[in-house]
Amino acid sequence: MTLHATRGAALLSWVNSLHVADPVEAVLQLQDCSIFIKIIDRIHGTEEGQQILKQPVSERLDFVCSFLQKNRKHPSSPECLVSAQKVLEGSELELAKMTMLLLYHSTMSSKSPRDWEQFEYKIQAELAVILKFVLDHEDGLNLNED
Repeated sequence: MTLHATRGAALLSWVNSLHVADPVEAVLQLQDCSIFIKIIDRIHGTEEGQQILKQPVSERLDFVCSFLQKNRKHPSSPECLVSAQKVLEGSELELAKMTMLLLYHSTMSSKSPRDWEQFEYKIQAELAVILKFVLDHEDGLNLNED
């Protein structure tokens, strides 16, 4: 299954709006997880991930997966939300899933909601569709099925 181009572009627009790194133009540019770590630091207002950025990609990926697992609605659920192996293999869909989960967590935990008016209407609509999907399925969210 391939990544929906419009949804991928919406997720990249959100990532770029955070200004945590140079703008990214493709989902595969997220594969080294450094931008994900910077997003996590931004969400929490810490620099906890700065040491992780010096680690190999596999350890950065473990850090991000651990964050996603810890911050899900039902953390006791044993299945991982994303496949680390697929991320390492360069799966755009898996990287988009990680981005989607960070968007969701950022939106739900934000003390000061982001100004969505900075996005074009169609980007706002796509982000809303993504967030609605996660909200509708958060009790039994299983992203293993692409």
